[in-house]
Order: sequence, then C-alpha cells, then structure tokens
Amino acid sequence: MGAPDLLSIRNVSKAYPNGVKALQNVSLKIPKGMFGLLGPNGAGKSTLMRILATLQTPDEGQIHLGEIDVVNQKDELRKTLGYLPQEFGVYRNASAESLLNHFAILKGITSKSIRKEVVHGLLQQTNLWEVRKQKLGGYSGGMRQRFGVAVALLGNPKLLIVDEPTAGLDPAERVRFLNLLSELGENSVVILSTHIVEDVSELCTNMAIINKGQILLEAVPLLAIDNLKGRIWRRVIAKGKLPEVAQEHKVISTKMLGGHTVVHVYSKEDPGSEFEQVAPDLEDVYFCTMTGHYTQHQYQPAKEVVL
Repeated sequence: MGAPDLLSIRNVSKAYPNGVKALQNVSLKIPKGMFGLLGPNGAGKSTLMRILATLQTPDEGQIHLGEIDVVNQKDELRKTLGYLPQEFGVYRNASAESLLNHFAILKGITSKSIRKEVVHGLLQQTNLWEVRKQKLGGYSGGMRQRFGVAVALLGNPKLLIVDEPTAGLDPAERVRFLNLLSELGENSVVILSTHIVEDVSELCTNMAIINKGQILLEAVPLLAIDNLKGRIWRRVIAKGKLPEVAQEHKVISTKMLGGHTVVHVYSKEDPGSEFEQVAPDLEDVYFCTMTGHYTQHQYQPAKEVVL
C-alpha cells in the first residue's frame, strides 16, 4: 500500500539509441511539498521529468504515486498530473481566459458554470486576472510561465512537475513566479527541476542533486548546509594563481569579483592564514557534491528526516 502523498521512484534507468545513459538506477522518495531536483544541463533532469509526466517510458524501474503505477497506469496518472515543461507553445492570438477555458474542456470539466469558476479562480491565483483578455502573444516571459502554471493546475493535480521554470525570466518576474510556486506545495507533490541553486534554496524543503544520470545526494537543504559548517573557506587570488591553489587545496568553486578570483575550498581544518572561514550555503553543498568532496553518506537523506 503506497502512501497517497508519496512519489516513489525505484531503480529507474533510461538509455537512448545513441548510447547515452540518461538515467542510471535512480531511486527517490518524494513527499508532499516542494522538492528540488538540481543538476547541470544534460544531467538527466528533463528525462526523469518526461518519464514522470508519462511522455517517456523507462527501460527499467518502478514509479508509484500512492497506489498509481506511473509506468503501467499512465491514464490514471494523467488524471492527477500537472506538467509545465521547459518550453511550451501557446496560441499567440488567443486570450488567456479563452485558452484556459479550452484546456479546461480538454481536462474534462464539462459544466460551464464550474468551468467558469475554475478558470477565473486560476487566473486570479496566478495573478493574470487583470490581463485575462489580452492576447498571449503580448505576454512577457514571466506572464507566459504563470499561464503555464494555470494550465498545469487544472483538475487539482496531486503531482505537479515544473521543468526549468525560471530560465530566461528577469529578476522581478522570477520572484513573482517563485512566490506562486511556494503556495502550491501544501496539497501536492511539486517537483522543481532546475540548474539554478537559488530556486531550490528559496523554495524546497527536500532536494536531490543529479549528474550524468545518477543521484549524487538526497537531502534536506538546511541540514545539508548545516553539515558543511566549519568546512568552507574563502580566498581572493589573482587569476593566474588558481592552478597553484587547486593543486594544494580542494577547490569547489570560483567566481570573478572586480578582476580577481574568489575561491571556495573544502577543508575540515584551517587551510592557512590567507583563507577566511565562511558560512556555507546551498551553492557550496552543490559544488561540494559535484566535485566529489562531500558524499551522500555524510548527509542524512531527506526521507529519513522528520522536522
């Protein structure tokens, strides 16, 4: 018996005809709420999202949303699925209100009065009510993304998937969009697939890091950050000194600042007077994990944590 609010992914693998192993033995337990799937472009995030959205079938593995077998009961899953892909098309000459009404009909909301109530409610929830009569072709990127969420929310889905939703948004639109997403995790499993660390840091109570088709880390962000306390050190160097520093220390990330290079290194002990200790953040967790300096067993996995 599967828990009704739990998405269970067990040993899922997917390879493409060109030989690329997009997913390798992926297992996750994702509870209700906001879950961040973080990884670089090409890590396997979109493949996993398409499999969860029933658009692709895994070569191996099992996936359950409560009692629903996602692989073998695709139609059942689709009844309770909301999916906002990385790129989606809209009819540019249609208004948000008319197109959302059309999608509501396709979703099976046949009663005109109920449909009107649902459409108006979603337009207000996504802050599009004032522009509901405007053509979608005139919408900004952030407005189109919010319209995509409105479409994804039709039918009160128990599983909501959003794939790279803030890529290309300006800072103000990104904030508005993240605020909207943060309201949605109360009643559903919401998976945010992204390569932007800040999106996960600001929104998600649970997360996983994926690279080259494998899960490197599954954790509660706050606990993962806490486990790095006292181990992240910072130093500003001339760009030419980076190879020397990298040879002597475990460099996890570098940034340019005013023509100089800011280096973050991982060390359990003081690496020297030229370094200052800094409070870790989720970006440090990400880069420590990606560079192999911090591994899964050093974290307590999200599914075992009760906050």
